[in-house]
Amino acid sequence: MTRRRLAGVAGVVALAAVGFLVWSRWGSNDDRVIRERLEALRTEVNRSTTDGLANVARAASIGSYFTEDVVVDLGEGSAPIRGRLTLMGIAERLQARTAEFRMELDDVTIEMIPGGTTADGTLTASFIRRNATGEESRDAREFGLGLVKAGGTWRIARVTAIDVLR
Repeated sequence: MTRRRLAGVAGVVALAAVGFLVWSRWGSNDDRVIRERLEALRTEVNRSTTDGLANVARAASIGSYFTEDVVVDLGEGSAPIRGRLTLMGIAERLQARTAEFRMELDDVTIEMIPGGTTADGTLTASFIRRNATGEESRDAREFGLGLVKAGGTWRIARVTAIDVLR
Protein backbone atom coordinates (compact mmCIF):
# COMPACT_ATOMS: atom_id res chain seq x y z
CA MET A 1 0.00 0.00 0.00
CA THR A 2 1.41 3.40 -0.93
CA ARG A 3 1.93 6.17 1.60
CA ARG A 4 -0.70 8.28 -0.07
CA ARG A 5 -3.29 5.52 0.11
CA LEU A 6 -2.32 4.71 3.71
CA ALA A 7 -2.71 8.39 4.67
CA GLY A 8 -6.16 8.43 3.02
CA VAL A 9 -7.27 5.33 4.94
CA ALA A 10 -5.90 6.79 8.18
CA GLY A 11 -7.80 10.03 7.49
CA VAL A 12 -11.07 8.17 6.93
CA VAL A 13 -10.55 6.14 10.11
CA ALA A 14 -9.76 9.32 12.09
CA LEU A 15 -12.81 11.07 10.67
CA ALA A 16 -15.00 8.09 11.54
CA ALA A 17 -13.59 8.05 15.08
CA VAL A 18 -14.28 11.76 15.56
CA GLY A 19 -17.78 11.30 14.14
CA PHE A 20 -18.42 8.44 16.54
CA LEU A 21 -17.18 10.45 19.51
CA VAL A 22 -19.41 13.40 18.60
CA TRP A 23 -22.40 11.10 18.05
CA SER A 24 -21.83 9.17 21.28
CA ARG A 25 -21.43 12.37 23.27
CA TRP A 26 -24.69 13.83 21.93
CA GLY A 27 -26.49 10.52 22.32
CA SER A 28 -25.10 9.88 25.77
CA ASN A 29 -26.37 13.24 27.05
CA ASP A 30 -30.01 12.32 26.39
CA ASP A 31 -29.29 8.77 27.54
CA ARG A 32 -27.87 10.16 30.79
CA VAL A 33 -30.83 12.51 31.26
CA ILE A 34 -33.32 9.68 30.71
CA ARG A 35 -31.48 7.46 33.20
CA GLU A 36 -31.47 10.29 35.75
CA ARG A 37 -35.21 10.80 35.24
CA LEU A 38 -35.87 7.08 35.75
CA GLU A 39 -33.76 7.12 38.92
CA ALA A 40 -35.66 10.18 40.20
CA LEU A 41 -38.95 8.39 39.47
CA ARG A 42 -37.71 5.37 41.43
CA THR A 43 -36.83 7.63 44.36
CA GLU A 44 -40.26 9.27 44.25
CA VAL A 45 -42.07 5.91 44.12
CA ASN A 46 -40.06 4.74 47.15
CA ARG A 47 -40.82 7.89 49.15
CA SER A 48 -43.61 7.20 51.61
CA THR A 49 -46.10 9.64 53.05
CA THR A 50 -48.82 9.41 55.64
CA ASP A 51 -50.43 12.83 55.32
CA GLY A 52 -53.32 13.20 52.87
CA LEU A 53 -51.97 16.34 51.17
CA ALA A 54 -48.45 14.92 50.98
CA ASN A 55 -49.94 11.83 49.37
CA VAL A 56 -51.66 13.98 46.71
CA ALA A 57 -48.39 15.87 46.09
CA ARG A 58 -46.48 12.59 45.77
CA ALA A 59 -49.00 11.26 43.23
CA ALA A 60 -48.69 14.50 41.23
CA SER A 61 -44.91 14.24 41.34
CA ILE A 62 -45.06 10.65 40.09
CA GLY A 63 -47.44 11.77 37.34
CA SER A 64 -44.95 14.38 36.14
CA TYR A 65 -42.71 11.59 34.79
CA PHE A 66 -45.42 10.47 32.34
CA THR A 67 -47.11 12.00 29.30
CA GLU A 68 -50.77 13.02 29.52
CA ASP A 69 -51.78 10.11 27.29
CA VAL A 70 -49.48 7.45 28.77
CA VAL A 71 -50.53 3.82 28.37
CA VAL A 72 -49.36 1.26 30.94
CA ASP A 73 -49.93 -2.33 29.82
CA LEU A 74 -49.17 -4.77 32.63
CA GLY A 75 -49.90 -7.77 30.44
CA GLU A 76 -52.41 -10.53 30.22
CA GLY A 77 -55.16 -10.43 32.80
CA SER A 78 -55.26 -6.68 33.36
CA ALA A 79 -56.69 -3.83 31.35
CA PRO A 80 -54.24 -1.14 30.24
CA ILE A 81 -54.02 1.96 32.41
CA ARG A 82 -54.66 4.98 30.20
CA GLY A 83 -53.70 8.53 31.02
CA ARG A 84 -51.57 10.39 33.54
CA LEU A 85 -54.56 11.35 35.70
CA THR A 86 -55.62 7.71 36.05
CA LEU A 87 -52.06 6.73 36.95
CA MET A 88 -51.89 9.52 39.54
CA GLY A 89 -55.19 8.39 41.06
CA ILE A 90 -53.89 4.85 41.38
CA ALA A 91 -50.64 6.07 42.97
CA GLU A 92 -52.61 8.13 45.48
CA ARG A 93 -55.05 5.37 46.43
CA LEU A 94 -52.41 2.64 46.72
CA GLN A 95 -49.87 4.60 48.80
CA ALA A 96 -50.79 2.81 52.04
CA ARG A 97 -50.36 -0.61 50.41
CA THR A 98 -47.21 0.19 48.42
CA ALA A 99 -45.41 1.85 51.35
CA GLU A 100 -44.18 -1.56 52.49
CA PHE A 101 -42.47 -2.15 49.13
CA ARG A 102 -39.25 -0.77 47.72
CA MET A 103 -38.69 -0.52 43.98
CA GLU A 104 -35.35 -1.01 42.25
CA LEU A 105 -34.57 -0.53 38.56
CA ASP A 106 -31.89 -2.66 36.94
CA ASP A 107 -30.60 -3.49 33.47
CA VAL A 108 -31.76 -0.16 32.03
CA THR A 109 -31.09 0.16 28.31
CA ILE A 110 -31.97 3.21 26.24
CA GLU A 111 -32.04 3.36 22.44
CA MET A 112 -32.35 6.83 20.99
CA ILE A 113 -34.57 7.04 17.90
CA PRO A 114 -33.24 9.28 15.09
CA GLY A 115 -34.67 12.76 15.44
CA GLY A 116 -33.76 13.17 19.11
CA THR A 117 -37.27 13.44 20.58
CA THR A 118 -38.15 9.78 21.11
CA ALA A 119 -36.42 6.79 22.65
CA ASP A 120 -37.17 3.19 23.48
CA GLY A 121 -35.95 1.48 26.59
CA THR A 122 -36.09 -1.69 28.60
CA LEU A 123 -35.55 -2.27 32.28
CA THR A 124 -36.13 -4.70 35.11
CA ALA A 125 -38.30 -3.37 37.91
CA SER A 126 -37.96 -5.26 41.17
CA PHE A 127 -40.41 -4.82 44.00
CA ILE A 128 -38.89 -5.83 47.32
CA ARG A 129 -40.88 -6.45 50.47
CA ARG A 130 -39.38 -7.10 53.88
CA ASN A 131 -41.48 -9.22 56.23
CA ALA A 132 -41.62 -9.01 60.04
CA THR A 133 -38.61 -11.33 60.41
CA GLY A 134 -36.48 -9.18 58.11
CA GLU A 135 -36.52 -11.57 55.18
CA GLU A 136 -36.99 -10.01 51.76
CA SER A 137 -39.15 -11.24 48.93
CA ARG A 138 -38.55 -9.93 45.43
CA ASP A 139 -40.85 -9.77 42.43
CA ALA A 140 -38.98 -8.72 39.28
CA ARG A 141 -40.57 -7.90 35.93
CA GLU A 142 -39.22 -6.75 32.59
CA PHE A 143 -40.73 -3.69 30.96
CA GLY A 144 -40.42 -1.94 27.63
CA LEU A 145 -40.66 1.84 27.61
CA GLY A 146 -41.51 4.43 25.00
CA LEU A 147 -40.16 7.87 25.91
CA VAL A 148 -40.89 11.27 24.42
CA LYS A 149 -39.03 14.55 24.82
CA ALA A 150 -41.40 17.54 24.82
CA GLY A 151 -40.62 20.99 26.11
CA GLY A 152 -37.09 19.84 26.89
CA THR A 153 -38.27 17.14 29.34
CA TRP A 154 -38.21 13.39 28.82
CA ARG A 155 -41.43 11.63 29.85
CA ILE A 156 -42.66 8.05 29.65
CA ALA A 157 -45.40 7.63 27.03
CA ARG A 158 -45.70 3.84 27.10
CA VAL A 159 -44.92 1.06 29.57
CA THR A 160 -45.38 -2.52 28.43
CA ALA A 161 -44.74 -5.64 30.51
CA ILE A 162 -42.52 -8.08 28.65
CA ASP A 163 -43.42 -11.74 28.95
CA VAL A 164 -40.00 -13.33 29.39
CA LEU A 165 -41.30 -16.90 29.40
CA ARG A 166 -42.52 -17.03 25.79
